Amino acid sequence: MHGPAIARAESVIEGLRLAPEDYAPVEPSSDVRIQGDASNLVLARPGLKARLSVNFGSARGCRVLLGTDLQGSLQIGFSGDESLVVIGERCVLHELQIRSKQAGDFIAIGNGVTTTAKNTWISGAGAGAGRPWLIIGDDCMFAYDIVIRNSDAHPIYAIDGPLQLNEPASGVCLEPHVWVGEDVKILKDLTIGAGSIVAMGSIVTRDIPRASVARGIPAVATPAHDRYWARNDLPRSRERALHFHRRYPPSSN
Repeated sequence: MHGPAIARAESVIEGLRLAPEDYAPVEPSSDVRIQGDASNLVLARPGLKARLSVNFGSARGCRVLLGTDLQGSLQIGFSGDESLVVIGERCVLHELQIRSKQAGDFIAIGNGVTTTAKNTWISGAGAGAGRPWLIIGDDCMFAYDIVIRNSDAHPIYAIDGPLQLNEPASGVCLEPHVWVGEDVKILKDLTIGAGSIVAMGSIVTRDIPRASVARGIPAVATPAHDRYWARNDLPRSRERALHFHRRYPPSSN
């Protein structure tokens, strides 16, 4: 079901773990609230420190897979059967809301991803048969008041037939080490290339090449191949940034 989405996720998330046997069941507690049918699973690797709310609604056969040392506060909601949310290792996700709105959904968040405060990521609302994915690569960094939508939320039809005109073609993918500024909106059918920066208040409506700075409404990309961004000025942080620059080099065009 998730074949193309998994292949895309594996290209931007190192060591992506999708096998349930790599995880252990998560039990409800004062920090973990789980609602829904027993056919759904919430599984985690060691070191879960996040406050977590998962509401499966009436969905069945869904899975949430949580990587090692997850921190922050998350709300995850499902509307369709057989959907998957997987979160990688060592993520710090503050006030993240994930809303899965379609059956067979695929949402993957890479290793070392961070959100500063409120983020809302919505997948599959009004997508029809499009089945778009939502994939966040390793080491992406999000500020706050950011919205990601991989569909238009409501269908648009031709007057003279049943065809939905705005079905998503693929999904949204952020390659590794992307910095997304405050109040950014990211819309359907696009890729933001590795090492890029999306400036505060921008609305992204098309692909952003690797090692670019994107700004404006709609966002326009400017190449920045002669520089890179790092989370801080420590040598380890700079070396990690350069690692992604080497692994996902910008196009020579």
